[in-house]
Amino acid sequence: MPYSPIITAASPPGKTWRAPTIRELAQATGLGTATVDRVLNNRGGVREATRLKVHDALARLNGRPVEVADAIQTKIAFLSEAGASFNRSLEDAMTSYGAAHPEVACSFTGVETGSIEAPELAGLIERLAEHVDGLVLAVPDGLAISRAVRAVMARGIPVVCVTTDLPTSNRLAYVGSDQTSAGATAAYLMARLLCLRPGKLLLVVSAPFRCQEERELGFRRVLRSEFPQLEVEERVSSHDTHEQSYVNVRDYIREFGAPAGIYNVAAGNVGVARALREAGLQDEVVFIAHELNANSRMLLESSVLDLVIGHDLAREVALSVDAITTYLRQESVPVISPTEVCVFTKYNCN
Repeated sequence: MPYSPIITAASPPGKTWRAPTIRELAQATGLGTATVDRVLNNRGGVREATRLKVHDALARLNGRPVEVADAIQTKIAFLSEAGASFNRSLEDAMTSYGAAHPEVACSFTGVETGSIEAPELAGLIERLAEHVDGLVLAVPDGLAISRAVRAVMARGIPVVCVTTDLPTSNRLAYVGSDQTSAGATAAYLMARLLCLRPGKLLLVVSAPFRCQEERELGFRRVLRSEFPQLEVEERVSSHDTHEQSYVNVRDYIREFGAPAGIYNVAAGNVGVARALREAGLQDEVVFIAHELNANSRMLLESSVLDLVIGHDLAREVALSVDAITTYLRQESVPVISPTEVCVFTKYNCN
């Protein structure tokens, strides 16, 4: 028998009491009316967490005590494979968001770049999805990863990519800057800081993150079209660690001499700075990097790092969660515009 609001026998004298309507339950839970209807009429196709959320709201609106306190929370897991500094920044942004939004329960799993093979990371994505309502990922691109995301999406668990995209994964949304534009901005500023002088540039990369590939694409494109006097002669890997970036940049300088500029699309800025200092080049080489954090802020303030190309990670976390909760309410998720590319110097990095 379909659910309908009823008059209870326990109403106070002279008053009537009705059960909440489907629309009222939908408003209380943030779910769509069709989902609430399926729960109340015991139809299939509804996750257990969603079912608990509806029954919890029904109990509250009927004036009964809440038995499962966290059943009304939307559970979202963040998973990031990146350098330690980015993982820490993303976790901090997520924690701040969660503190201001108790209706969302966020968890964070961070692994360092290269410490986990793609099949294992794909398995971790699928396991996390078994216990949450949505996933936010910052992980390298690849076939196994995209396949795992498609499988999770097919189960009705929304996946959002933050900062770096998985465009072939059927993910719900990408939230972050236009990384090609970020790389183009770096190329323009590099040329201007070099006063349009000719020279060779060193590019520092790490792993197959889509954001790094797009940054490099934008950087090379602008150099080729507008500043042909500047040439990227070499790419070295940082492996997203300070030690490896130090060793590889140091060895490059020893073998080829000082570049006019260094553009780091990855992590490991502390290592690059150490190599420049040891060679006495901190005032000679233009150094541009990405991601404003405690390390890059310190390097900016000491004038070893000239510019940081950044973005508003706190806003991107909020947009990611909003996309997931909108999807869970069975509403149409709006197209999310790229977040602003920000340029930081030592004078505006606090």
